[in-house]
Amino acid sequence: MKGCPCFVLLAWACMLSFRAEGESAPDFVVESVAPQKAAAISWEGRKHEVLDALLIDKDVSIRLSQCSDITISCCELRSIELAQCERIVIRNCWIHDSKRCAVQDYQSRGLLVQGCRMGNVSTGVYAIESRGVQVIGNFARNVVGPYPRGQMVQFDNVTGAGNVIRSNYAINERAKSHPEDVVSIYMSAGEADSPLLIEDNYFTGDPFAGSDGKSKSGSGIMLADFGGAHLWCRRNVIISAGQVGIGVAGGAFIRVEDNVIYGARSEVSNTGLYAWNQSKKPGHDVTIARNRVDWTNHDGEHTGWWDGGGFDKLKVEGNEFEAKELASRLPPAPSQAPMPPSPYAAKNADGRVVARLPWKP
Repeated sequence: MKGCPCFVLLAWACMLSFRAEGESAPDFVVESVAPQKAAAISWEGRKHEVLDALLIDKDVSIRLSQCSDITISCCELRSIELAQCERIVIRNCWIHDSKRCAVQDYQSRGLLVQGCRMGNVSTGVYAIESRGVQVIGNFARNVVGPYPRGQMVQFDNVTGAGNVIRSNYAINERAKSHPEDVVSIYMSAGEADSPLLIEDNYFTGDPFAGSDGKSKSGSGIMLADFGGAHLWCRRNVIISAGQVGIGVAGGAFIRVEDNVIYGARSEVSNTGLYAWNQSKKPGHDVTIARNRVDWTNHDGEHTGWWDGGGFDKLKVEGNEFEAKELASRLPPAPSQAPMPPSPYAAKNADGRVVARLPWKP
């Protein structure tokens, strides 16, 4: 199931399978682990470290500067700040209830945020002037801003190869959240042979009220805000996540393909999908293909698509901009479990911990 931590089950299966030929499988016991309370961590220049199953109830729980090859796993935290780091892994953590970003990253290379749960934070993942950022398989409930924050993920001048936003799930409930764009790609660019990917995500507004009460400038996914290049936005599901479903606001070599975009009427609903070069920079080679859109604006009109102009070589093909049966055939939401995650340890017969799991499989 999309959003389900399948890598956990895979790791568990692999752990059981690695044994000598003819040797019987050892008996493993999976037990809950109480996260160890710890003081806030601030490291500079550290390498090859693991932070595992910690509970840090400080507003800046972990701050890393010029560190490399650090793994943060199965922790309960308020926020993580990274500066000029390399190869940082943040996996299976619960990051919540902070006026800061859950993860803020500045001028780093090789960041992976995977399988984390984030809630009631200013922004989920905010990456600035970084390269090789991957945000995969996370769940965010209620980002609270305030503006200019309020995203599940924002890439700000993120460039180079290997940048990915994939298989994430976000919900922003009415009166509990203040989102802008769920995903904001601001002045960021991939490369011709490694485009920046935004794919297989599921973003929704309030399950009942849709985009009522949301920002009049927010969207589900905003691409190439103030310019960008080599962006590929595909196979995402957007359900009343903002006043716009997906927008292309500038840039070059951008593909928006095979997305499902639905928006019920609300006081802020505007357009399901648009291409409008607002960047005051040359925009070209934009493809809008095979998207299915059913969007109703605040006046009750169907407004699935808008071409605002400003792009050379804009290709629009194979789309359904009035897919009126979409409301009854929306893809089901991914799982929200666990709520919240709790770390578990797999132990063998003598009690030795042989693997740390984010939660019991």
